[in-house]
Amino acid sequence: MAVSPASCPKALVPALLPALLLAGCGSPPAAAPAERDPAITAALAAPLMTDPDLAGLNPANAALTGGGPAEAAIPLDDTSAEAISAARGEAARLAGSSIVHAPDAAPGQAAPAGVTAVQTATIALGPASGRCSATMHYTALWAARLPPSFPVYPRGHVQEAAGSDDAGCALRSVNVRTPVPLAEVADFYWTRARAAGFDAEYRLAGPDRVLRASRAGETAVIYLRARGGVTEVDLVTSGG
Repeated sequence: MAVSPASCPKALVPALLPALLLAGCGSPPAAAPAERDPAITAALAAPLMTDPDLAGLNPANAALTGGGPAEAAIPLDDTSAEAISAARGEAARLAGSSIVHAPDAAPGQAAPAGVTAVQTATIALGPASGRCSATMHYTALWAARLPPSFPVYPRGHVQEAAGSDDAGCALRSVNVRTPVPLAEVADFYWTRARAAGFDAEYRLAGPDRVLRASRAGETAVIYLRARGGVTEVDLVTSGG
């Protein structure tokens, strides 16, 4: 039987307070817990960042991050025939003319072991890029700030982007994935380079292909590789 506050003798209230609380003492039954948002649940369940072993989980400097309880931080690549056809159509329109085929890749030298394509491309841009690379910071916005001659491949999926406009720098580095075959992506950038009046060369670089284009005050080094059923592009530009 529930006990009401009126039926509790005043002298016994202090002594019986714990028991009264346990018995309810006229309190309404506890409400069922409300459903919790899955994103909040995931955040509360995540390990605390005070553990130094978990410092690598901090996404503060990531170009792109996912949200909520989803497993994948970045959506999967759309490799459907429809996606490839749409990307090809946009590439043709962006080229402004018929696509010019890149020449066969000439022999070249692979990047040294342990050196990434972006690092190699940055070195190839010249001494000024070394100074500028120290001031680069990461945000996906840099993908929209590439020189007009060398944009992100149409419908390409930006994985990472960095750049710097500090102290006279105009350095960009963007990693992109596209389901369009490597040869077609190379043809697109070759067409863009030649149409804009760049001197261009196309070479092998180990398993990669590298397109280098330059004109007064502007340079672009583009690494392309086939990986996991898609074409991965490292696009590094200076000037422009």
